[in-house]
Amino acid sequence: MTLINALDLDYLTEQIKEYGPQDLTDRELLYCVCCSAFSKRDAAKITGNFFSEYEDLKQMQYLTEAEFRQLLPGENKQWFFEVLSEFSQRFERRPCLPLGTVYSSKKIGEYMSKMYGSAKQELLVGIYLDTKNQVMLQKNIFKGTLNSATVHPREIFKEAVKCSAARFMVVHNHPSGNVTPSQNDIALTKRLVSCGEMIGITLLDHIIVGDTAYLSMREEEIIA
Repeated sequence: MTLINALDLDYLTEQIKEYGPQDLTDRELLYCVCCSAFSKRDAAKITGNFFSEYEDLKQMQYLTEAEFRQLLPGENKQWFFEVLSEFSQRFERRPCLPLGTVYSSKKIGEYMSKMYGSAKQELLVGIYLDTKNQVMLQKNIFKGTLNSATVHPREIFKEAVKCSAARFMVVHNHPSGNVTPSQNDIALTKRLVSCGEMIGITLLDHIIVGDTAYLSMREEEIIA
């Protein structure tokens, strides 16, 4: 879908739900963002104006206030790109887990504790690594009450196969703040170890995080 007048927000929304936003073109992505503050018609006009002058979204960071103003269809929302720029800058300053960086269980635990330790609902995150233990992908896998019945290994290993991971870690939070593993946590861990051995993708660790602490099942020797 390349023509701006062919863009359909409902279609793009379904594509995002099904495949994620990573498959959107720069044009489609900007259109979706603009639709949050403008009508579809104006969003299409802004997107068309931008790509008639510039090659890709990276160039947006160099635009002046006057150039931003020229992109807008009216004077009433000049603040839009200023807010978008400020949001992007703050997002860049967030604590992150960069791809391609080697991490220990301690680093993963501390990072994930900051990210998810205060969450009110349990969340399971997969971290996928290559043969050199470099992070290839971080993916939210499951949200809800975690146990070996509700979390099926196929959902975890599906992502490992997609990115050709050699090893992986799983991390989940305990909203109570108590990082002591439950029997369900241990059962799930053993199931993942067993499945990993069968298909040749090793579980390096299962880390439980609270708001101020973490527990590594590898460090506790629950995983041998």
